[in-house]
Amino acid sequence: MLATVLDYGITADAGVQHRWGRRLLRWYASFGAEPRVTDDLDITKYGGFCEILTELFVLASPLDVYESRHVANLGFAFVAFFAVFRMGRRLGGAPGAFLSLLFLALTPPFYGHAFNNAKDVPFAAMFAVAVAAILAVDGWPGVGWRGVLLAGVAIGLAAAVRVGAIVLYGFALVLWLGTLLIGARAAGRPASSAGRFVLRLASAWAVAVAAGWTAMVAFWPWAMLDPLRHPFRAAGRFARYWDDMLLFYDGRLQPSGEVSRFYLPNWFALTLPETYLIAAALGLLALVLRSRSSHPFGGESLGRLLKAAWLASIPALLVAGVVVNRMPLYDGLRHFLFLIPLLAVLAGTSVAAFLRSPAPRGVRFVGLAVLSLALAVTLADMVRLHPYQAVYFNRLVAGGMKEGVARYEADYWCVSYKEGCEWLLRRFAGARCRERIRVGGYSVLQQPQYYLEKTEEGRRLFTAVPVEGGRPHYVLTTTRFQDHRRAPGKPVFTVEREGATLFYLFEARPPPCE
Repeated sequence: MLATVLDYGITADAGVQHRWGRRLLRWYASFGAEPRVTDDLDITKYGGFCEILTELFVLASPLDVYESRHVANLGFAFVAFFAVFRMGRRLGGAPGAFLSLLFLALTPPFYGHAFNNAKDVPFAAMFAVAVAAILAVDGWPGVGWRGVLLAGVAIGLAAAVRVGAIVLYGFALVLWLGTLLIGARAAGRPASSAGRFVLRLASAWAVAVAAGWTAMVAFWPWAMLDPLRHPFRAAGRFARYWDDMLLFYDGRLQPSGEVSRFYLPNWFALTLPETYLIAAALGLLALVLRSRSSHPFGGESLGRLLKAAWLASIPALLVAGVVVNRMPLYDGLRHFLFLIPLLAVLAGTSVAAFLRSPAPRGVRFVGLAVLSLALAVTLADMVRLHPYQAVYFNRLVAGGMKEGVARYEADYWCVSYKEGCEWLLRRFAGARCRERIRVGGYSVLQQPQYYLEKTEEGRRLFTAVPVEGGRPHYVLTTTRFQDHRRAPGKPVFTVEREGATLFYLFEARPPPCE
């Protein structure tokens, strides 16, 4: 990933995130003198934890701003890998750790977003860290306060990226209470002591919430204005955010507020590789076989089963909440990328449980062979898609890349503009032009500017202009909003992967060049 980080283009949100990060740094450095940081804007409803760390890395990095931001983004992805490894080890031992990590690394949407998604990947990383910290507090009723405080602060830091992480306080209480009851029963403690243990747990949980809430507010200037109510107001804002966003879904353009309530589960079905379905089948088989054995679930096994069920309940309940409340969404599942590390742990530990199950040796061999083949196919797809792994569609549900791109949003962030601009730079290298070549695009103007005006030769030859009113010679388009169907001129260059066209470069009028 580090070797290929420069292959990935900047997203349409890259400039906004960078400017916001700089503004946050100035706000803290000036003790609140930077304007607009606490105004009632959409961007102020996000905490600033990840942006502050990213911008500090940018200041220290020898690379340019956006290359540095991509490396910093990978740092958050590596944190997610580490958290997944720890959760997998806790639930499935060494095989569970390795397989969980493998599943996450071979999940194309997460892998692709890891390079340049400056909000959703850091949130996924901190969410995974918080869940891992919650799982680590499993010694009830004799647990120490240090682990509880770390879990509370981890949740708070995740909420300092996106406020939705505060739901983990409720999930933590449920898991800890279940662990307490199982531990007390296994130890044969009298029922009279249950109330005292529950009271101690409630006190510890309250302290964890207080510590985490403090950490969240510390990295969120807008929340500082009203630390108790503003986080909930931000959550309410995002629950109905941008319901008039036009998106391409199931073969037609439609507003996000009117799209199917099953938008999110459908996107998971379309874009998760088939390896997850195989892992689920193997895990279910292991569970059935274990339940039929003479000693199905001992104390340790029962505790692992509780934790696995609890872990599965997080994506299940959150996705169900989106479906029931018909929450408007767009850009595929990127806003719910934070669930993918948890699904990777469930997949990895399911396969690890299958390896430990009393299944016949031949059955285990066949199961691992099928899984290995599916993992190899996914890896081959990721290589062929490079650097557009984030646009992946599976074969089983989506019908493959070509069918998926024809019916759903593909490169909505227009990162393929990079490859189109590189083609223009090669095409006109050394050319003599009476005026600069005007290049427009349907995304933000910063993207062609960044690619074309990065070098002295590029600045001599090109200038980025709006499509409307800018009289462009060339127009950059992706399939988002079906822009490629309304672009002027004729296509002269395309970017294709696995039979699907992701990008079109149109020549609206010939440039005055030799």
